[in-house]
Amino acid sequence: MTTPDHPIDSYAPPARRRGYIEAMRQIAAVRLPEKPARVYFSAPPRFLDRPNWEHRLGSIRDLLPRGVELLHYCTALGSNADYFAQWPKLAEPLDGLIVTGVHSKAGRRRLLRLGPVARQELITMVRAGKPVLLHSMELGLVPVVDCRAQRTGKEPHQRLRLTIPSGWTNPAPTLCAALEALRRLGSEHHTDEPCHLARRFAHRGSSRTAPGG
Repeated sequence: MTTPDHPIDSYAPPARRRGYIEAMRQIAAVRLPEKPARVYFSAPPRFLDRPNWEHRLGSIRDLLPRGVELLHYCTALGSNADYFAQWPKLAEPLDGLIVTGVHSKAGRRRLLRLGPVARQELITMVRAGKPVLLHSMELGLVPVVDCRAQRTGKEPHQRLRLTIPSGWTNPAPTLCAALEALRRLGSEHHTDEPCHLARRFAHRGSSRTAPGG
C-alpha cells in the first residue's frame, strides 16, 4: 500500500513489469525499418475544442521517438465517420495507443477517468499486446501497465479510472521499453532517444461526433 512517506513507482508486480518489458523488446526486434510506427491518441471529444489542443499534440510528439505518426479522431477517421464501424479496421494495423481522460477531482492530477469508448480502445490494444500509454500534461507518458485501473459503472457505459503511481518518475524501464517498441529500426543518431526524451520532460518540471473519454 502506498503512503505519502512510501511512494511507489508502479502498481504492477515486478514479474508483470518484467514480462511487459520483454514483450516490448520482442516488438522492437521485429519492427520493419521502413515502416514508421502509427499511434492513435484517444482523447475526450471536448478536448479537441480546447485552446491547448495543438500544444498537447506537440507535447506528445516531443515525447515519442522521432518519426512516429500520431493519429487522432479527426486525422484518422474524420468528423462524419461511423466510428464504431471503422475503429476495428483502424485499430488492427496500429502500433500503439495513447489515452487520456479527465481529472475526477480537482487537484488530483494522478487520477484520470476514461469514458466507455476510450476504455474499449484500451482493452483492444492491450489484448493485442501493443504498447498503451496514459498521457498527463503534468507527468508526461506513463505505461498503463504501471497504473492502477478501477472500473466504475455498468456495461455498456462502464468507465475506467487510471491512477498514476505516487512515486512515478521518468525515465522508467517500462516507458523506455514501450517507446523502443515504437522506434523505427535503423534510424540514425537516436539510439538513446526514448529515455533521453523522458529525462528532458522530467527536467522541465516534473458538430463534432468524436468518441473518447
